[in-house]
Amino acid sequence: MERLSDNTLEILKPSAAKPGYDRNAVGIGIVHMGPGAFHRGHQAIYTEDAVKKSGGDWGICAVSLNSDTVAKALTPQNGLYTLAIKDKTPAYRVVGIIKEALCARHEPEKVMARLTSAAVKFVTLTITEKGYALNALGRLDVNNARIAADLKTPSAPISAIGYLVEASRLRRELRLKPLTLVSCDNLPDNGDKLKTACEDFAELIDKDLAIYIAGHVRVPNTMVDSITPATDKSVLADVSEHIGLEDASPIQREAFKQWVIEDNLPEDRPDWAGAGAIVTNDVAGFEKTKLRILNGAHSTLTYLGLLAGEESVEDAINNAALRSFVDGLITEESIPTIEAPDGLELNAYWSDIQARFENPHIRHLLEQISHDGSQKIPARIFPVILHHMKEGRIAKRACFVAGAWIAFNHARRKLGDNPVDGYLDQISDMLPVTHSSPELYAAAFLENQDICPGEIAAHPGVRGAIIKAAKDIAELGVLAALSPITLELNPSGN
Repeated sequence: MERLSDNTLEILKPSAAKPGYDRNAVGIGIVHMGPGAFHRGHQAIYTEDAVKKSGGDWGICAVSLNSDTVAKALTPQNGLYTLAIKDKTPAYRVVGIIKEALCARHEPEKVMARLTSAAVKFVTLTITEKGYALNALGRLDVNNARIAADLKTPSAPISAIGYLVEASRLRRELRLKPLTLVSCDNLPDNGDKLKTACEDFAELIDKDLAIYIAGHVRVPNTMVDSITPATDKSVLADVSEHIGLEDASPIQREAFKQWVIEDNLPEDRPDWAGAGAIVTNDVAGFEKTKLRILNGAHSTLTYLGLLAGEESVEDAINNAALRSFVDGLITEESIPTIEAPDGLELNAYWSDIQARFENPHIRHLLEQISHDGSQKIPARIFPVILHHMKEGRIAKRACFVAGAWIAFNHARRKLGDNPVDGYLDQISDMLPVTHSSPELYAAAFLENQDICPGEIAAHPGVRGAIIKAAKDIAELGVLAALSPITLELNPSGN
């Protein structure tokens, strides 16, 4: 079978959509750092749709900082790849907006040349939270190995932050327009975090550069949403069958996607709004809604589901006990903590999310979602607990989720199968010993204020509810442990 490329597009099966515009006429105006599946199924699609609708030189240079996997896959394909929409009506689309794929570790000069090109105006990023290299106080972690190396030799960066700061320095020297930096990572206040990291780094090497970045570089906050499971062999085979060509790097995604961008963009920008993005001054409202409803439900189904032996989100939402529990959590505990953004009805939003979770065509593995829980639970579950504490109530379901997360960590570490969690790995010497009883482990876990807010650990009722949940899960199993919680809070069984 021939491989997908510019030369083979003409034999693409009719069931797959072609890019539909003159790729050769589109220049590179965006550098994206971290071109994994999410970027290629989300921001790249918005950007291509913006070019189709309104034109502009907004082709993307996709930059991987360390791995050359994407570059090796996409370069022989002239940047082309297939997006498979997995929903009630599957669809296949060849995407052409990526014009170049680079690996910074192997081609640092080419990456910096792109970042300092007058034609490039935006850098978008999906580098995960650890890529921002912030410490527990939300400031640049100067002890981070990559940051420390870049501070010694800022002209030869290896970190995303180092590249952005050095590119800003060079652009200032060349009198080029400053870049607009757009974080697309799934974390609260992502633009603020990115700007803090860049300003802190610059402050340590050149105070005038820090002032320049603070005053001239736009860094809007954003919120992103679309379920994009990892590509496996079944996706490769499915895509090849439907497009009639070999594609070394296809991606799959649900039909739903959402991108909310703070109204802090320059005039010269892609028509992302025309492509369906929401440009608003209330990113925080959308962000809080997503974190506490969609992401909160995801984490709940993940830790309870894995403890119950489920494998995917679809499996977990179709488990009657888990579904009843998560529905109670969202409707009774999470939604009351949210002031709905304009135009969004929260219960309808939750109903739509449940339908997305039920999608049989998307197998979103719970194991994948479980990664980096120490960065997720504090943003998704702890705020719900804290809100109800301030109102004089104990959010018993949210406390149970926190206990399930602790029980999951304890069980995995006890087996020597540590959860994938970079931050917990960093502070492993501060975690309780695994041979502790479930009760003592949970109590010690809560005492670590690098993980858990002190107010939670200090509140007898909340602390007790979390510890009891962890203990009961370890001794009884998660389904038996949550049964009395569900019965107590929903005695009618409706």
